[in-house]
Amino acid sequence: MGPVDERNPAVKPKLSKKQRRKRQQRKQLFAAVAIIAVVAAIVGGVLVFNSWRSKQIGTLPADQRVTTVVDGKETEVAPYAACELGVDGCGQGKPFELPVGGAKEITVKVPQDVADHDWSLLKVYEDPGANSEEYFKPNEMHEVTIPLVSDKKSQDGKNPSLTVVEIHTVLVGKGKDGDQSPFGTVWSIAPKR
Repeated sequence: MGPVDERNPAVKPKLSKKQRRKRQQRKQLFAAVAIIAVVAAIVGGVLVFNSWRSKQIGTLPADQRVTTVVDGKETEVAPYAACELGVDGCGQGKPFELPVGGAKEITVKVPQDVADHDWSLLKVYEDPGANSEEYFKPNEMHEVTIPLVSDKKSQDGKNPSLTVVEIHTVLVGKGKDGDQSPFGTVWSIAPKR
Protein backbone atom coordinates (compact mmCIF):
# COMPACT_ATOMS: atom_id res chain seq x y z
CA MET A 1 0.00 0.00 0.00
CA GLY A 2 1.20 3.43 -0.81
CA PRO A 3 1.05 6.69 1.04
CA VAL A 4 -2.08 7.66 3.00
CA ASP A 5 -4.81 9.18 0.93
CA GLU A 6 -6.18 12.04 3.01
CA ARG A 7 -9.16 12.34 0.70
CA ASN A 8 -10.25 8.76 1.42
CA PRO A 9 -10.54 8.18 5.21
CA ALA A 10 -11.52 4.53 4.69
CA VAL A 11 -7.96 3.73 3.81
CA LYS A 12 -5.98 3.21 7.01
CA PRO A 13 -2.32 3.90 7.17
CA LYS A 14 -0.05 0.94 7.54
CA LEU A 15 1.48 0.79 11.02
CA SER A 16 5.11 0.14 11.52
CA LYS A 17 6.26 -2.83 13.56
CA LYS A 18 7.10 -0.55 16.49
CA GLN A 19 3.64 1.06 16.40
CA ARG A 20 1.91 -2.34 16.32
CA ARG A 21 4.01 -3.50 19.28
CA LYS A 22 3.13 -0.36 21.30
CA ARG A 23 -0.57 -0.77 20.47
CA GLN A 24 -0.40 -4.42 21.60
CA GLN A 25 1.39 -3.40 24.82
CA ARG A 26 -1.30 -0.79 25.54
CA LYS A 27 -4.02 -3.43 25.13
CA GLN A 28 -2.16 -5.79 27.46
CA LEU A 29 -1.62 -3.02 30.01
CA PHE A 30 -5.31 -2.09 29.88
CA ALA A 31 -6.32 -5.75 30.37
CA ALA A 32 -3.90 -6.12 33.32
CA VAL A 33 -5.21 -2.94 34.97
CA ALA A 34 -8.80 -4.13 34.48
CA ILE A 35 -8.01 -7.51 36.06
CA ILE A 36 -6.26 -5.84 39.01
CA ALA A 37 -9.24 -3.50 39.50
CA VAL A 38 -11.70 -6.42 39.51
CA VAL A 39 -9.56 -8.42 41.96
CA ALA A 40 -9.20 -5.36 44.23
CA ALA A 41 -12.97 -4.80 44.16
CA ILE A 42 -13.63 -8.45 45.08
CA VAL A 43 -11.05 -8.44 47.89
CA GLY A 44 -12.43 -5.14 49.20
CA GLY A 45 -15.97 -6.52 49.13
CA VAL A 46 -14.93 -9.64 51.03
CA LEU A 47 -13.10 -7.57 53.67
CA VAL A 48 -16.06 -5.23 54.15
CA PHE A 49 -18.45 -8.20 54.44
CA ASN A 50 -16.21 -9.99 56.96
CA SER A 51 -15.86 -6.83 59.02
CA TRP A 52 -19.63 -6.36 59.04
CA ARG A 53 -20.23 -10.05 59.80
CA SER A 54 -17.81 -10.09 62.75
CA LYS A 55 -19.81 -7.28 64.37
CA GLN A 56 -23.08 -9.21 64.16
CA ILE A 57 -24.41 -11.16 67.11
CA GLY A 58 -25.92 -14.53 66.20
CA THR A 59 -28.21 -15.28 69.12
CA LEU A 60 -28.70 -12.78 71.93
CA PRO A 61 -27.95 -14.05 75.46
CA ALA A 62 -31.62 -13.92 76.52
CA ASP A 63 -32.52 -16.12 73.53
CA GLN A 64 -29.95 -18.84 74.24
CA ARG A 65 -31.32 -22.17 75.47
CA VAL A 66 -29.70 -25.03 77.36
CA THR A 67 -31.18 -28.47 76.89
CA THR A 68 -31.89 -30.84 79.76
CA VAL A 69 -32.34 -34.56 79.25
CA VAL A 70 -34.27 -36.69 81.77
CA ASP A 71 -34.92 -40.34 80.85
CA GLY A 72 -34.43 -39.51 77.15
CA LYS A 73 -36.84 -36.55 77.18
CA GLU A 74 -35.27 -33.24 76.12
CA THR A 75 -36.46 -29.90 77.47
CA GLU A 76 -35.16 -26.47 76.44
CA VAL A 77 -34.57 -24.00 79.26
CA ALA A 78 -34.40 -20.20 78.90
CA PRO A 79 -31.95 -18.16 80.97
CA TYR A 80 -32.86 -17.30 84.55
CA ALA A 81 -31.02 -14.00 84.03
CA ALA A 82 -29.18 -12.30 81.16
CA CYS A 83 -27.84 -9.02 82.51
CA GLU A 84 -25.52 -6.48 80.93
CA LEU A 85 -22.44 -6.30 83.14
CA GLY A 86 -22.12 -3.08 85.10
CA VAL A 87 -25.75 -2.03 84.56
CA ASP A 88 -28.16 -1.93 87.51
CA GLY A 89 -31.79 -2.98 87.41
CA CYS A 90 -31.54 -6.36 85.73
CA GLY A 91 -34.49 -8.57 86.59
CA GLN A 92 -34.16 -12.25 87.28
CA GLY A 93 -36.69 -14.92 86.58
CA LYS A 94 -37.58 -18.00 88.58
CA PRO A 95 -35.58 -21.21 88.41
CA PHE A 96 -37.02 -23.56 85.80
CA GLU A 97 -38.78 -26.47 87.53
CA LEU A 98 -37.74 -29.64 85.72
CA PRO A 99 -39.90 -32.72 86.32
CA VAL A 100 -37.55 -35.64 86.97
CA GLY A 101 -39.91 -38.35 88.25
CA GLY A 102 -37.90 -41.36 89.34
CA ALA A 103 -34.81 -40.53 87.25
CA LYS A 104 -31.39 -40.96 88.81
CA GLU A 105 -29.60 -38.26 86.80
CA ILE A 106 -30.08 -35.35 84.42
CA THR A 107 -27.92 -34.30 81.50
CA VAL A 108 -27.42 -30.63 80.71
CA LYS A 109 -26.35 -29.70 77.17
CA VAL A 110 -25.11 -26.17 76.52
CA PRO A 111 -25.44 -24.45 73.12
CA GLN A 112 -22.32 -23.85 71.02
CA ASP A 113 -22.33 -20.13 71.92
CA VAL A 114 -21.86 -21.14 75.57
CA ALA A 115 -19.52 -24.08 74.95
CA ASP A 116 -17.06 -21.89 73.05
CA HIS A 117 -16.66 -19.59 76.08
CA ASP A 118 -15.54 -20.21 79.65
CA TRP A 119 -18.53 -21.45 81.64
CA SER A 120 -19.27 -22.99 85.01
CA LEU A 121 -21.75 -25.47 86.45
CA LEU A 122 -22.92 -25.09 90.05
CA LYS A 123 -24.63 -28.06 91.75
CA VAL A 124 -26.55 -27.24 94.93
CA TYR A 125 -27.74 -30.11 97.15
CA GLU A 126 -29.90 -30.20 100.31
CA ASP A 127 -26.69 -30.43 102.34
CA PRO A 128 -24.22 -27.60 101.53
CA GLY A 129 -21.34 -30.02 102.12
CA ALA A 130 -22.31 -31.84 98.91
CA ASN A 131 -22.39 -28.69 96.75
CA SER A 132 -19.81 -28.39 93.99
CA GLU A 133 -18.85 -26.14 91.10
CA GLU A 134 -17.02 -27.09 87.92
CA TYR A 135 -15.31 -24.74 85.48
CA PHE A 136 -14.92 -25.45 81.77
CA LYS A 137 -12.65 -23.86 79.18
CA PRO A 138 -13.85 -23.03 75.65
CA ASN A 139 -14.91 -26.18 73.76
CA GLU A 140 -13.84 -28.42 76.65
CA MET A 141 -17.35 -29.70 77.40
CA HIS A 142 -20.74 -29.52 75.67
CA GLU A 143 -22.79 -31.60 78.10
CA VAL A 144 -22.62 -32.74 81.70
CA THR A 145 -24.50 -35.54 83.47
CA ILE A 146 -25.45 -34.78 87.07
CA PRO A 147 -26.67 -37.30 89.69
CA LEU A 148 -29.93 -36.27 91.37
CA VAL A 149 -28.67 -37.69 94.67
CA SER A 150 -25.16 -36.94 95.90
CA ASP A 151 -22.80 -39.79 96.71
CA LYS A 152 -21.65 -37.77 99.75
CA LYS A 153 -23.52 -38.49 102.98
CA SER A 154 -24.88 -35.69 105.14
CA GLN A 155 -24.55 -35.66 108.95
CA ASP A 156 -27.81 -37.57 109.33
CA GLY A 157 -26.38 -40.39 107.16
CA LYS A 158 -28.60 -39.68 104.14
CA ASN A 159 -27.52 -38.80 100.65
CA PRO A 160 -28.72 -35.24 99.89
CA SER A 161 -30.86 -34.58 96.81
CA LEU A 162 -30.03 -32.04 94.13
CA THR A 163 -32.05 -28.83 94.58
CA VAL A 164 -30.62 -26.49 91.90
CA VAL A 165 -28.26 -26.62 88.94
CA GLU A 166 -26.89 -23.34 87.59
CA ILE A 167 -24.90 -22.67 84.43
CA HIS A 168 -22.96 -19.37 84.39
CA THR A 169 -21.18 -17.69 81.48
CA VAL A 170 -20.52 -14.30 79.90
CA LEU A 171 -21.88 -13.79 76.37
CA VAL A 172 -21.85 -10.87 73.95
CA GLY A 173 -25.19 -9.12 73.55
CA LYS A 174 -26.58 -5.72 72.64
CA GLY A 175 -26.43 -3.13 75.39
CA LYS A 176 -28.94 -0.36 76.05
CA ASP A 177 -27.07 1.86 73.58
CA GLY A 178 -27.29 -0.81 70.85
CA ASP A 179 -23.56 -1.58 70.89
CA GLN A 180 -22.04 -4.94 71.73
CA SER A 181 -21.70 -5.48 75.46
CA PRO A 182 -20.88 -8.40 77.81
CA PHE A 183 -23.85 -10.08 79.50
CA GLY A 184 -23.68 -12.28 82.57
CA THR A 185 -25.99 -15.15 81.65
CA VAL A 186 -27.34 -17.71 84.13
CA TRP A 187 -29.61 -20.73 83.68
CA SER A 188 -31.16 -22.03 86.89
CA ILE A 189 -32.82 -25.46 86.94
CA ALA A 190 -34.64 -26.92 89.95
CA PRO A 191 -35.32 -30.68 89.68
CA LYS A 192 -38.87 -31.42 90.80
CA ARG A 193 -39.85 -34.93 91.91
